[in-house]
Amino acid sequence: MRSRSMLLVALAVACAATTVGCTVQEQNSVMPTPTPSASTLSPSDALVGAWASPDDPDVSLTLNGDGTMVGFDGCNTQSGTWSGPNGGAIGLEFTGQTERGCPDGVVPWLGASDGAMVDGGALMLFGPTDAPTGELVRSED
Repeated sequence: MRSRSMLLVALAVACAATTVGCTVQEQNSVMPTPTPSASTLSPSDALVGAWASPDDPDVSLTLNGDGTMVGFDGCNTQSGTWSGPNGGAIGLEFTGQTERGCPDGVVPWLGASDGAMVDGGALMLFGPTDAPTGELVRSED
C-alpha cells in the first residue's frame, strides 16, 4: 500500500512539473510579428527612407521614422525634423548644418526648403514662398 501511495505522489509531481513547464514555455513563447505591407503603412511611413536628387546623387535627404531628418546638399550636411503629411504637405525644419564653403556651381538649395509634397514618385521641395527649391526621388541605397 505504501508503494502505491509513493507511486501516486511521484505521478502527481511529474504531472505538476509537466504542467508548470508547459505554462512557462507558453508564457515565454515568441509570437511572430506581422510585417506591414504597403497597404498598411501610414502616409508618413511611406515617406520614411532615403531620397536623392535625380540630377546629382550626392544631394540627399533621409527622413527617419522618429521624425528626424538628415540631408546633404553637395557641400553641407543639414539636420532637423519633419512632420506630416498634413493635407498632402510635409513640413521640414532644418535646425543645424555644417558651414563649409561650397565649390563653384553647387547651389545649397536643400537647407532653404521648408516643405515638400509627393508628386508621383518624386518628393518636390519648396521654400518659404512656396517656390520650388528642388526635386528628390527614392534613393537606391
